[in-house]
Amino acid sequence: MESSGRTRPRQILVIDSEGNPFNNPSFKCILDLLLEMGCRIDLRYPRSHAPMPRVTGVRMLPYGRLVRELKAVIFDRLCSWRLAFLSVVVESLLLYRNYGLVIGVDRQGLIEAGILNSLKGTPFVFVSFEIMFEAETSSRYKSLERRVSNSVSLWLVQDDVRAQQLEAENGLPSARKMLLPLASAGLGSPQDDRLRDTLGVPPDKHVAIMIGSVEGWSMAGRILRSVADWPEDWVLIVHERYGRTRVSLGSDFASIEPLIGRTIFLSEAAPEKVDEMSHVLAGISVGLAFYEPDYKSYHTGRNLTYLGMASGKISTYLRHGIPVILNKIGLYAEEARRYGFGRVVVAPEEIGVNLDACFGEEYRSNAREYFLKKLDFNNFREQLWSRLCALM
Repeated sequence: MESSGRTRPRQILVIDSEGNPFNNPSFKCILDLLLEMGCRIDLRYPRSHAPMPRVTGVRMLPYGRLVRELKAVIFDRLCSWRLAFLSVVVESLLLYRNYGLVIGVDRQGLIEAGILNSLKGTPFVFVSFEIMFEAETSSRYKSLERRVSNSVSLWLVQDDVRAQQLEAENGLPSARKMLLPLASAGLGSPQDDRLRDTLGVPPDKHVAIMIGSVEGWSMAGRILRSVADWPEDWVLIVHERYGRTRVSLGSDFASIEPLIGRTIFLSEAAPEKVDEMSHVLAGISVGLAFYEPDYKSYHTGRNLTYLGMASGKISTYLRHGIPVILNKIGLYAEEARRYGFGRVVVAPEEIGVNLDACFGEEYRSNAREYFLKKLDFNNFREQLWSRLCALM
């Protein structure tokens, strides 16, 4: 690892369109790497339900609902290059400094970083977690992304499947891409303080957990209904990513209310950072990860069909040595079969008969080994820092 990054502070602007940088495994690792190497970060983001801890070296530049709605009109509805350009000029004059690098996350981050590049010539990096498809939006909607994509200095994506889709949709230059798994750095630390104990799960029960979103595309409702057919010594913990489990379940809550505290336990915990999940995942035997495109939004259609390896919940389970039961979507299903870290099922209704099958040290060992060899951010940090240094 180069040492030059430690001696000369660099100022970097990060434009995040979701407002959850510390809840995203590889995004958080990128920020950690930049800070470790002596960079100073300005973080522009919308306020959201995601925890946003104060971090030394990071200047927070949040915006509220009004600005978020204005950006949605300009970037998503009107798709106006002139108005988008003007909005970035205004923000640049009011908020921004001189930067050695701009990092844009997802569509809006890409567009705004590209506009700053055309304004000041600052090199920019595009980090992709969501893919917007013309077939689900419009050529006008995609035009803003495509206008700046060829100027990107480096772009990061999880795997070849998603890279291929991004190249086709945006015209991104293939030679400037880097594959970076959606995963944290290093194995999770063992923890004696366990969420399962806080929730009152009996010590003689085995626990499966569902983390992340509990919206329809995560098949949460069907998973909850399947619990009635599970073996008697298994229970389920539901942990919504921002600690809003009961509210987020919506109408599904009424159907499971009699089971709360018996076979289903709801977590309202919200760790500030995604790599601080040891308390939540200690004493968990199986992790559940299901994805079903519902095409109700740009994010839950083809973006899920071409899921690839873009599952933060699966990498988080594996980081903590937790075997996974998942459905056949994306690339993880074949990886689970090949490397023996989980069971692939057709539907949530098959979870119950597979719980005991993937309960054991062999699966746990395979999960940890797969994470360390294939996903661990530490395997990619030197390459990433070298490429960032070359740009700055």
